[in-house]
Amino acid sequence: MSEQTISASSFVLKDIFISHASANEAARQIIMKRTGSESRFSATVLAGGRSSRMGTDKAFLRIGDHLLVEHQLHCLRESGAAELLISGRPEVDYSRFAVRVVHDDYLHVGPLAGVAAALKASSCKLVLVLAVDMPRMIPEMIGKIISRCSEDIGCLPFDCHGLQPLGAAYPISLLPHAEHLLRIGRYSMREFASKAITEGLIQPLELEPAEQIYFTNMNLPQEWAAISK
Repeated sequence: MSEQTISASSFVLKDIFISHASANEAARQIIMKRTGSESRFSATVLAGGRSSRMGTDKAFLRIGDHLLVEHQLHCLRESGAAELLISGRPEVDYSRFAVRVVHDDYLHVGPLAGVAAALKASSCKLVLVLAVDMPRMIPEMIGKIISRCSEDIGCLPFDCHGLQPLGAAYPISLLPHAEHLLRIGRYSMREFASKAITEGLIQPLELEPAEQIYFTNMNLPQEWAAISK
């Protein structure tokens, strides 16, 4: 497995590694303030893509001394997740990360298969999913998303560019819907998310302009280079 090293001295994302205690407490307080209780949820890093446009597995790009998948796990852990999962590729060894790994039942069809695998494996009624290629996400933003949820209703951020289904929370009751779409060959995450909103199983969350940066993703080497400047 190839690993791309990005110079730590020129990589501003190192500033996102705020202290463990403060990040965790900030996310917890956001959830407590808006719901009056602490929500129990699973959290999954979606890392099952082939990264064909990047030319190397995005999960193993480096942010200073950390791999990108480690960075995302750190973010999810500090957001207060009760359970961590990696939705990964079957040929890749993720054992170093010491979290449960789930695999897609439908291979090479996009992130919907990873979301379905996470919903199926979760021990909680709510699952927060985070794409591995959203390195600017922070625990406080996840806390805000979770604070809008209940066990039966998830939360889907959106901005001027549309829905952000790869940084969202889904109730496990959506598993049959995801599996149905996969069976009939309809793999669009936006279709899945839009249907969930229509059925009242997810509530939309409009992002503030300053929050949109947290959902920046990258698929090409030049996009990664731009994020890492």
